[in-house]
Amino acid sequence: MNIKFKCGMKKLTVSFALIFSYCFSFAQTPVHHKVSHLKITILSTMLAQEGVGDWGFGALVECDSTRILFDSGGRKYVVRDNAKELHVDLSKVYIAVLSHGHPDHTAGWLALRQELSAIDNNALSLTYVGSGFFNPVILPSGGRHDLRPDSAAYANSGAHVETVKNWKEIAPGVFLTGSNIPRNNPESNYPPTWKRLSQNGKIARDTVPEDMSMVISTLQGLVVLTGCGHSGTVNLVEAVLNHFPDQKIYAALGGFHLLATSDQKIKWTAIALKDAGIRYFMGAHCTGIRPVQQIMDYAGLKPNECIVGSVGATFDPAVGFIAGQLTLGTDKNAYFRK
Repeated sequence: MNIKFKCGMKKLTVSFALIFSYCFSFAQTPVHHKVSHLKITILSTMLAQEGVGDWGFGALVECDSTRILFDSGGRKYVVRDNAKELHVDLSKVYIAVLSHGHPDHTAGWLALRQELSAIDNNALSLTYVGSGFFNPVILPSGGRHDLRPDSAAYANSGAHVETVKNWKEIAPGVFLTGSNIPRNNPESNYPPTWKRLSQNGKIARDTVPEDMSMVISTLQGLVVLTGCGHSGTVNLVEAVLNHFPDQKIYAALGGFHLLATSDQKIKWTAIALKDAGIRYFMGAHCTGIRPVQQIMDYAGLKPNECIVGSVGATFDPAVGFIAGQLTLGTDKNAYFRK
């Protein structure tokens, strides 16, 4: 169908099909919700000016009206106890995300569900994990970390586990990468002596195939939260930018497993972060203290923009980091004790 208009002495013919096609394609362009208010509070990591440090990771993510627990610490009650000391109420947190199945990220999962559900039955009633999460880990000592009994007890409490393989939006503006992160770059960011028992009974090196991260789309840009980054930091950066081609990574927080990485690879990682638009970086848990300093230098960040993670530290894209003097020194956002 063509529509003819008179414009002075000339006739203008417009194809209705062309107009419809253009409008339809415009309507199909995905427009993601952007989180207006985001606060991430570290509840478990090695360094602590408040609470207790442990070899593990856990964080509370508050984005608009949604609250999510990301990982549950390396000791059974460390997240619970640190949350209490920080006056953080976890009983109204209904969603948990476990970045991978290692014990330093899952120790408090079942205990928190059991304790908090006595206060609110919906507390931590939904948990997202990556594909292969429940395959037992064989530790260097010969022992096994098997979460299948915990999973059964969790289900018996009326809670539900959902496996995420590909990108999934779990709340407005809050995404999980899923476990299917392309590992195109040579990053072996996982323990060299750990093994995994597959579903078919075979034992192989544990490359942590279930590893996944969280990405929050904010007004300032993308905020990436990772437990250990076993899929590789540069691999993760590339996957995020491929999924959000028109956005930049504003901040990256969590464990990045760089503690035993060469200086050359840390520089390469920092440049990738810089090229992605990074403005804030917090290296907690397995990142290592020296790598955080190197990333600050190579990425051209300031001391209050690139810090070592600590229990009680918070991040708000509109404010930056608020943390103890142990990591922020004399910065205006530093405190001795809250």
